[in-house]
Amino acid sequence: MKTLCLILIFLGLSIIGIEAINDFSKTKIFYASLNPEKNYSKDILVVNEKIPPSNSGSNKTSWVFYGYCKSDKLKSGIAIPINIIESGSLNTSQIPIWRINTVKDKILYRRQNNVINSPFSYEMRQYWATPLFMIAILPALFCYLNIRRKEEKHKPVT
Repeated sequence: MKTLCLILIFLGLSIIGIEAINDFSKTKIFYASLNPEKNYSKDILVVNEKIPPSNSGSNKTSWVFYGYCKSDKLKSGIAIPINIIESGSLNTSQIPIWRINTVKDKILYRRQNNVINSPFSYEMRQYWATPLFMIAILPALFCYLNIRRKEEKHKPVT
């Protein structure tokens, strides 16, 4: 248990350090998804370059599209799963996207029916792990200190 607490503390502190360097972008995206009506805005990605899935590389399940956002000409890219592209319902020259007000350089794919992914959906998995490890620091720290205190009580005095 002590080792698990130390691992959680180390991971949490490491992630906080990484997030501080990256201006807490993943954490901001996660919290923005808790209230998307307020934090998301619609935009269009005008596509300049399309990269299909490759059989040999790491990208086997998604198309990658690069271009610029219509609203402010931000150059960005987005990966969209192959099954959405194969359905034929997506115009691949102008892709609907969500812009996140608190993170200007990040875009998310906007489905045809404008459904916003929940914070814990499969599509958002890369964003919800970060805050969970950051939140886990406090219970892990209390648990570790409690274990240390119990060990010191039971230590024989010489």
